[in-house]
Amino acid sequence: MSRPTHLLRHEHRVIEQAMRALEGMRFRIRAGGVVPGAELSKLLDFIRNYADRFHHAREETHLFPALEQIGVQDGNGPLAFLRDEHETERRLLGDLEMTVEKYRHDSAAGAELVSIANQFIDHLIEHMRQEEAILFRLAEEMLDDRVKDLLTHIFAEENAEAREWTQRYEQLAKELEKTWTV
Repeated sequence: MSRPTHLLRHEHRVIEQAMRALEGMRFRIRAGGVVPGAELSKLLDFIRNYADRFHHAREETHLFPALEQIGVQDGNGPLAFLRDEHETERRLLGDLEMTVEKYRHDSAAGAELVSIANQFIDHLIEHMRQEEAILFRLAEEMLDDRVKDLLTHIFAEENAEAREWTQRYEQLAKELEKTWTV
């Protein structure tokens, strides 16, 4: 049976596809080109729903509590740090959404959009590296097989319930990457 960290790593790879698309979009804007608002809306939809409401929610709802139960500290420990990272991403996403809205009405906001996109990409990519190095390693090393199997089962059930939805977002990330990666 696949491990829960394998499923979460897969989600990271999908999110990375969308980040490569955002990198291409910021490159296009920085080079004086224009990115259509509809494309930016697709990307924001992906980030808000797949990366945050789906992926981060799974970590916060299932994996973090499983690690807390075996003694991984939340207060000042790695879980608190990673929760703070999720909140930072949500704040940066809000900034990105506001800047995209400005850009839709005035392409002169392109420089601001590039700046916010840089911050968001850098933060999210580093965050995923930290999760894989810290969170996933802790889960792989410290959780017993029973808990890993339970988490894998929960994630598989969630995937089955949202199969069409997740497939649609994974396809969207693939299409965005193909269209916008430089």
